[in-house]
Parts: sequence; C-alpha cells; structure tokens
Amino acid sequence: MKSIAILILSDGKYGDRAAKVIQKKLPNTTMVILEERDPQEFIDEVLLEESVEIAINKADLLIIYIRHPDVVQEICDRNKPSILAIDFGEGFLRQVKEINSKVVMPTAMCNFFPDTGITEIDNYFTQYGFPKFEVELEDSSNNVPIIKDVKLMTESPCGASNIGIEKIRGKLLTPETITLFGLNIRYECREPVSILLSHKDMADSSALLHVLNLLDAIERVVPELFLLGTPLGDYAAKRREEYKCPAKTSDIFKEVTTA
Repeated sequence: MKSIAILILSDGKYGDRAAKVIQKKLPNTTMVILEERDPQEFIDEVLLEESVEIAINKADLLIIYIRHPDVVQEICDRNKPSILAIDFGEGFLRQVKEINSKVVMPTAMCNFFPDTGITEIDNYFTQYGFPKFEVELEDSSNNVPIIKDVKLMTESPCGASNIGIEKIRGKLLTPETITLFGLNIRYECREPVSILLSHKDMADSSALLHVLNLLDAIERVVPELFLLGTPLGDYAAKRREEYKCPAKTSDIFKEVTTA
C-alpha cells in the first residue's frame, strides 16, 4: 500500500494512543494538539495557528478527534480527505459534506470498511478499522486446541485489538477464553464516538464486534468445533444472536471467565 501522510488532530482528550498505534504500519503519521474548547460554546470565527495550517496542508488524510463542532467544520473546510472520529450526528455530517465531499464519520473507528471510493480513506481502513484475524491453532493433550497465534490483518486504531490477542495466545480454545478476549477489548476500548450524542456503551459494541470476528476466523480453521450442541457452537450462536439485538450485547461480559 502506498504510504500516506496522516495528520491526527486532537484537543487533548482523544487520539494519543491512535497516533502511536497507526505509526506502526503508517510511519508518516503525526499529531497536532489544538486548544481545548467547550463543545457548548459558540465560536463565531475559528482561527487556526499557522503551524496547524502547515501541518494540514502537508497531510494526505486528516483524522479528527476534536470535540468542538465549529473547529471541526473549519478544518473540514480545508477540503482534505477527513475521518471524523467523534460522532456529531448525521445532520452535521451532511452539513460538512456540502463543503467537503471527502469526509466520513464512522459509527466507530473499528467498524468501518474501505469502500468509500476515497483513495486516502480506503487506504487507511485497509489497515485500521473493521477487525480481521488469522488464527493458528495447535493440538493439546485433552483434545481442546490451543490458540498458538492470532495475527491482526486489520485492527482497531486505539490498540485494543493487539492488547486483546496478547491475553489469549497460548490459552485453550474455550468459550471462557473468548470471553476473556472480549473483556480485555471492552476494558481497553478508547472509542469516543458516543461521547457527544449517544448513551449507548460503545465499549460493549466494540468488544462484541471483535469477539464475533475472532469466532469467524477460528471457525474457518476448525468448523467442526462450531456445530450446534458443542461448547463453541452454542457460544458462537449466542454471541451472533446478541449482535442482532444490541440491547443484549452486554450479556457477554457477565459470564464468568475461568480461562
């Protein structure tokens, strides 16, 4: 993939971990901290410092973690491909798209696909976004496979994906181990998308999404373990049903982990 220059803009609350994680695969990533402004305050005229304007001009892609809509709109006016990491609502998105058609606002930064038709944004989401795994198993003495390795093909920019798989490498492939993975994703989630407008727990949603995608990756390797009536088969069916009924997603984290 062609290297792109990414600029992360933040007001100091979010984005610091994302910058470090993204730099692993896309080293031409920098971060700029702007003055924190009260999101409820009306700003008649937004003035960006010269250093910020220079950084924006040099970037191929902007990832914006700023919480004030007036500041975000001013940055979008620079007509750069931009990812809004904080949800200001569909009305706001339509408004900024009138001045910059190359803006997207994901439901969550780990739940988006590289299918926008905007080259810079799609390049980014092939590396960071909807989590994709490749799983390697090995036999154990009690006929329950061991998770030998999990490779991240696409990961969350907050780093939760990486931290989660570190906790399950070398463990037995059981429902308890997968729940442990989900618990760690939930704990490490830094998703700010719900801060302004939504009351739903995005950490629960992100964790369940990771669990489902990990289960899919495992099932591709050992489909025989996912038959209904087997521990993993019943567990996967329940998790997939919860995904269809968001109100129940937190149930996964009430289960006792013994792995």
